[in-house]
Amino acid sequence: MKNKRSLNVDVPEYQLEIYDEEAERMGFGSRAAFIRAMINAGRRDFGLDPQGAGGEDTTLDDLIEQRILTHLDQTGSLPTDEIVDGLTDEVKQSTTAALERLNDAGDIDYSVQDGGFVLSR
Repeated sequence: MKNKRSLNVDVPEYQLEIYDEEAERMGFGSRAAFIRAMINAGRRDFGLDPQGAGGEDTTLDDLIEQRILTHLDQTGSLPTDEIVDGLTDEVKQSTTAALERLNDAGDIDYSVQDGGFVLSR
């Protein structure tokens, strides 16, 4: 990210543990990335632009670049194929989790006849 600034927020220790567990379960590479995503989700829930006034939407390329930087920050060095494999695994996990959430919410259903997920009618 360009022009990064720090934001310090005090929370109880147990809350940090919850954030860490949720971040890991959802495939985030860091607590900070998870909290940024949750703040933006909350901004959307309040009808605000997650990017702020005049902000640009994050593209898939931006997200991939952020994930690569996170992987390299955690490991120091990785060959290209391991970076690609790591990103592919994250996409699979995120997609599976999204399908489960959409199915649980009743937005989609699994259709044996169609051999896959369909929009709920």
